[in-house]
Amino acid sequence: MRNGTNLMRNHALWIMPSGDVYERLSGLIRKLAEEYSTPVFEPHITLAGGLIGDGEDVISKTSQLASLIKPYEVMLTTVEYLDEYFKCLFIKVEETAGIMNAHLQAKKVFALPHDTKYMPHLSLMYGSLTPEKKEEIIKETGKRFDMSFEVKSLHLYCVEGEPEAWHRVKEFSLE
Repeated sequence: MRNGTNLMRNHALWIMPSGDVYERLSGLIRKLAEEYSTPVFEPHITLAGGLIGDGEDVISKTSQLASLIKPYEVMLTTVEYLDEYFKCLFIKVEETAGIMNAHLQAKKVFALPHDTKYMPHLSLMYGSLTPEKKEEIIKETGKRFDMSFEVKSLHLYCVEGEPEAWHRVKEFSLE
Protein backbone atom coordinates (compact mmCIF):
# COMPACT_ATOMS: atom_id res chain seq x y z
CA MET A 1 0.00 0.00 0.00
CA ARG A 2 1.21 3.51 -0.74
CA ASN A 3 2.61 5.60 2.13
CA GLY A 4 3.25 2.58 4.35
CA THR A 5 0.81 0.12 5.87
CA ASN A 6 0.78 1.44 9.43
CA LEU A 7 -0.91 4.77 8.72
CA MET A 8 -4.56 5.31 9.57
CA ARG A 9 -6.30 5.69 6.21
CA ASN A 10 -9.84 6.04 4.89
CA HIS A 11 -10.87 2.92 2.97
CA ALA A 12 -13.96 1.68 1.18
CA LEU A 13 -15.09 -1.76 0.07
CA TRP A 14 -16.27 -1.84 -3.50
CA ILE A 15 -17.85 -4.37 -5.77
CA MET A 16 -17.04 -3.80 -9.41
CA PRO A 17 -18.36 -5.02 -12.73
CA SER A 18 -16.04 -6.71 -15.19
CA GLY A 19 -15.92 -7.37 -18.92
CA ASP A 20 -18.47 -5.65 -21.16
CA VAL A 21 -20.43 -4.14 -18.26
CA TYR A 22 -17.24 -2.56 -16.88
CA GLU A 23 -16.24 -1.23 -20.32
CA ARG A 24 -19.67 0.27 -21.01
CA LEU A 25 -19.97 1.97 -17.60
CA SER A 26 -16.35 3.14 -17.52
CA GLY A 27 -16.80 4.70 -20.96
CA LEU A 28 -19.98 6.47 -19.87
CA ILE A 29 -18.38 7.80 -16.66
CA ARG A 30 -15.41 9.14 -18.66
CA LYS A 31 -17.65 10.69 -21.33
CA LEU A 32 -19.82 12.46 -18.73
CA ALA A 33 -16.74 13.61 -16.78
CA GLU A 34 -15.24 15.09 -19.94
CA GLU A 35 -18.47 16.75 -21.00
CA TYR A 36 -19.36 18.23 -17.58
CA SER A 37 -15.88 18.68 -16.01
CA THR A 38 -16.56 16.20 -13.22
CA PRO A 39 -14.17 13.63 -11.68
CA VAL A 40 -13.32 10.35 -13.37
CA PHE A 41 -13.54 7.22 -11.20
CA GLU A 42 -13.85 3.45 -11.57
CA PRO A 43 -17.37 2.02 -11.93
CA HIS A 44 -18.22 0.56 -8.54
CA ILE A 45 -20.87 -0.07 -5.93
CA THR A 46 -19.75 0.85 -2.42
CA LEU A 47 -20.48 -2.07 -0.12
CA ALA A 48 -19.14 -0.20 2.93
CA GLY A 49 -17.30 3.08 3.33
CA GLY A 50 -15.63 5.08 6.06
CA LEU A 51 -13.36 2.20 7.03
CA ILE A 52 -10.69 4.01 9.01
CA GLY A 53 -7.73 1.92 10.04
CA ASP A 54 -4.20 0.90 9.28
CA GLY A 55 -3.75 -1.09 6.11
CA GLU A 56 -2.98 -4.43 7.76
CA ASP A 57 -6.07 -4.32 9.99
CA VAL A 58 -8.39 -3.35 7.13
CA ILE A 59 -6.84 -6.00 4.86
CA SER A 60 -7.28 -8.67 7.55
CA LYS A 61 -10.94 -7.76 8.11
CA THR A 62 -11.63 -7.64 4.36
CA SER A 63 -10.09 -11.10 3.97
CA GLN A 64 -12.34 -12.35 6.78
CA LEU A 65 -15.37 -10.74 5.12
CA ALA A 66 -14.57 -12.28 1.73
CA SER A 67 -14.58 -15.74 3.34
CA LEU A 68 -18.15 -15.13 4.59
CA ILE A 69 -19.66 -14.06 1.25
CA LYS A 70 -20.55 -16.30 -1.68
CA PRO A 71 -20.59 -14.93 -5.25
CA TYR A 72 -23.89 -13.27 -6.16
CA GLU A 73 -25.57 -11.40 -8.99
CA VAL A 74 -26.05 -7.61 -9.06
CA MET A 75 -28.89 -6.09 -11.07
CA LEU A 76 -28.61 -2.48 -12.26
CA THR A 77 -31.98 -0.81 -12.82
CA THR A 78 -32.83 2.89 -13.30
CA VAL A 79 -30.84 6.12 -13.43
CA GLU A 80 -31.66 8.42 -10.52
CA TYR A 81 -30.15 11.45 -8.81
CA LEU A 82 -30.01 13.16 -5.44
CA ASP A 83 -28.79 16.57 -4.32
CA GLU A 84 -25.57 15.01 -2.99
CA TYR A 85 -22.07 15.29 -4.45
CA PHE A 86 -21.40 11.52 -4.54
CA LYS A 87 -24.96 10.70 -5.65
CA CYS A 88 -25.16 13.38 -8.32
CA LEU A 89 -26.23 10.81 -10.93
CA PHE A 90 -26.33 7.06 -10.34
CA ILE A 91 -27.84 3.74 -11.36
CA LYS A 92 -29.94 2.11 -8.66
CA VAL A 93 -29.05 -1.45 -7.74
CA GLU A 94 -31.80 -3.94 -7.00
CA GLU A 95 -31.80 -4.70 -3.28
CA THR A 96 -31.37 -8.46 -3.61
CA ALA A 97 -30.58 -10.83 -0.75
CA GLY A 98 -27.02 -11.18 -2.11
CA ILE A 99 -26.00 -7.53 -1.93
CA MET A 100 -27.95 -6.71 1.23
CA ASN A 101 -26.44 -9.72 3.04
CA ALA A 102 -22.93 -8.76 1.88
CA HIS A 103 -23.50 -5.24 3.25
CA LEU A 104 -24.76 -6.59 6.60
CA GLN A 105 -21.75 -8.90 6.87
CA ALA A 106 -19.46 -5.92 6.17
CA LYS A 107 -21.15 -3.94 8.95
CA LYS A 108 -20.58 -6.82 11.37
CA VAL A 109 -16.95 -7.48 10.45
CA PHE A 110 -16.00 -3.79 10.52
CA ALA A 111 -18.27 -2.98 13.53
CA LEU A 112 -20.06 -0.23 11.58
CA PRO A 113 -23.20 1.48 12.90
CA HIS A 114 -26.42 -0.32 12.00
CA ASP A 115 -28.58 2.79 12.01
CA THR A 116 -27.94 3.94 8.45
CA LYS A 117 -30.08 2.83 5.50
CA TYR A 118 -28.04 1.21 2.73
CA MET A 119 -29.00 2.21 -0.80
CA PRO A 120 -26.85 0.24 -3.23
CA HIS A 121 -26.05 2.28 -6.33
CA LEU A 122 -23.42 2.70 -9.02
CA SER A 123 -22.49 6.35 -9.49
CA LEU A 124 -22.17 7.76 -12.99
CA MET A 125 -21.20 11.29 -11.94
CA TYR A 126 -19.98 13.12 -8.87
CA GLY A 127 -20.67 16.82 -8.67
CA SER A 128 -23.23 19.54 -8.15
CA LEU A 129 -25.55 19.95 -11.11
CA THR A 130 -29.07 21.34 -11.27
CA PRO A 131 -31.98 18.88 -11.37
CA GLU A 132 -32.77 20.19 -14.87
CA LYS A 133 -29.24 19.37 -16.07
CA LYS A 134 -29.48 15.89 -14.52
CA GLU A 135 -32.83 15.27 -16.24
CA GLU A 136 -31.25 16.35 -19.54
CA ILE A 137 -28.36 13.88 -19.02
CA ILE A 138 -30.82 11.07 -18.20
CA LYS A 139 -32.66 11.78 -21.47
CA GLU A 140 -29.31 11.38 -23.29
CA THR A 141 -28.11 8.26 -21.46
CA GLY A 142 -31.49 6.58 -21.02
CA LYS A 143 -33.41 6.02 -17.80
CA ARG A 144 -33.10 2.23 -17.68
CA PHE A 145 -29.90 0.23 -17.36
CA ASP A 146 -31.13 -3.33 -17.24
CA MET A 147 -27.71 -4.86 -16.83
CA SER A 148 -26.37 -7.42 -14.40
CA PHE A 149 -23.02 -8.84 -13.41
CA GLU A 150 -21.72 -11.50 -11.07
CA VAL A 151 -19.82 -10.35 -8.00
CA LYS A 152 -16.82 -12.65 -7.63
CA SER A 153 -14.56 -10.42 -5.54
CA LEU A 154 -14.33 -7.48 -3.16
CA HIS A 155 -12.07 -4.53 -3.90
CA LEU A 156 -10.48 -2.62 -1.04
CA TYR A 157 -9.78 0.99 -2.05
CA CYS A 158 -7.98 3.82 -0.29
CA VAL A 159 -10.39 6.72 -0.82
CA GLU A 160 -8.50 9.71 0.54
CA GLY A 161 -8.37 12.99 -1.31
CA GLU A 162 -9.93 13.59 -4.70
CA PRO A 163 -11.42 10.67 -6.68
CA GLU A 164 -8.48 10.78 -9.11
CA ALA A 165 -6.16 9.89 -6.19
CA TRP A 166 -8.17 6.87 -5.02
CA HIS A 167 -6.43 3.56 -5.56
CA ARG A 168 -7.00 -0.15 -5.13
CA VAL A 169 -5.21 -1.65 -2.14
CA LYS A 170 -6.13 -5.27 -2.81
CA GLU A 171 -8.71 -7.53 -4.45
CA PHE A 172 -10.22 -10.44 -2.51
CA SER A 173 -11.86 -13.39 -4.29
CA LEU A 174 -15.17 -14.72 -3.03
CA GLU A 175 -15.29 -18.51 -2.59
